[in-house]
Amino acid sequence: MPSKPYVKLNAGDPDVEAPKCAVDAALDAIKKGGDWTHYGGAEIPKQFRLAVVDYYKKWIGPEYKESQVIPVAGSSAALYIAMASVLKEGDEIILWEPSYSNHYVMLRDMGIKMKIPELPREGGYHMDIDKLASYVTKKTKAVLVCNPNNPTGTVYKKREIEAVGDLAEDNDLAIFSDEIYLHYVYDNNKFVAPSTIGSLRERTINIMSFSKTFSMTGWRLGYVIVPDKYLAKAQTVAKVTAPRPATFVYPAGVACLRSDFKYVEDRRKEYQARRDYFTKAIDDMGMPCHRFEGAFYAWFDARKYGLKSDDFIARLEKAENVALSSGAGFGTKQEGFIRVPMTAPIPVLKDVVERVKSFTSKL
Repeated sequence: MPSKPYVKLNAGDPDVEAPKCAVDAALDAIKKGGDWTHYGGAEIPKQFRLAVVDYYKKWIGPEYKESQVIPVAGSSAALYIAMASVLKEGDEIILWEPSYSNHYVMLRDMGIKMKIPELPREGGYHMDIDKLASYVTKKTKAVLVCNPNNPTGTVYKKREIEAVGDLAEDNDLAIFSDEIYLHYVYDNNKFVAPSTIGSLRERTINIMSFSKTFSMTGWRLGYVIVPDKYLAKAQTVAKVTAPRPATFVYPAGVACLRSDFKYVEDRRKEYQARRDYFTKAIDDMGMPCHRFEGAFYAWFDARKYGLKSDDFIARLEKAENVALSSGAGFGTKQEGFIRVPMTAPIPVLKDVVERVKSFTSKL
């Protein structure tokens, strides 16, 4: 093995701890014991749900009922509740490529057929809205939008979200809105939630997590906001299948949602600085690297070396002791692309650039 220190950049796990307010709230609950460290009562999750309602109204716009918020242990559980509340085996869904790999895994396991328009690279990974209607059939029941997108960091324009909304209303589709990166948006881009447009709130299921916003990947805390149309089924699915958060994690979530969000803004600025450095550095090496608009992933094109994505990252790891993500898992047409989360300080990213440069110089 190489003597260089191991650098792990193959998962979107922030390199800082959760906000102090979250840690203090959780520790205080554990020290109190009683309901906070046992099953607890209905009031504990209720206070969390109320905090979510207030947060969403303040930061996004729509006002929901407390009963429409379902707390879960992370966004994967939230996404499953959303899908299982609307879809059954044999149904179809529209989602875009490249997209988060677990979306494909979950849908495939549920027996859902995926219709997958590609986000064209030449268009900055934005939707080709003129072709959307061609992906709808009588079996289509939903559309999944990850915004900002993982792995490309696309922040969809209002006209794109409106086009998705028109498609959903014309064909009575549910909208699954994966919004876990909504606070990490850069430059003049603006996050637009489907629930803020017309009557789309009545068919939009919002999926959210604390993992990225508050660097709480190991805490396992998220939620899904469900309109009345799908709520009864979602509550049933949640009761029988979805893991619930640990009781003492609820107050940590409340503390975060009711904070001043300075922590989040500081992280946003740091991720932007890392983006500005890393995307240019990789691009300057002759591998086109997308300057992402949101989230915190660099996405670069290594196809000129003639290696499959898995081979590229495996050989890089063996030669330079650095782990990156294969782009192949993000879609059938993403072979040769590599994803790198900006979850390391710039000095570490500079070291990674030098290692990639050393590796590719020998290919």
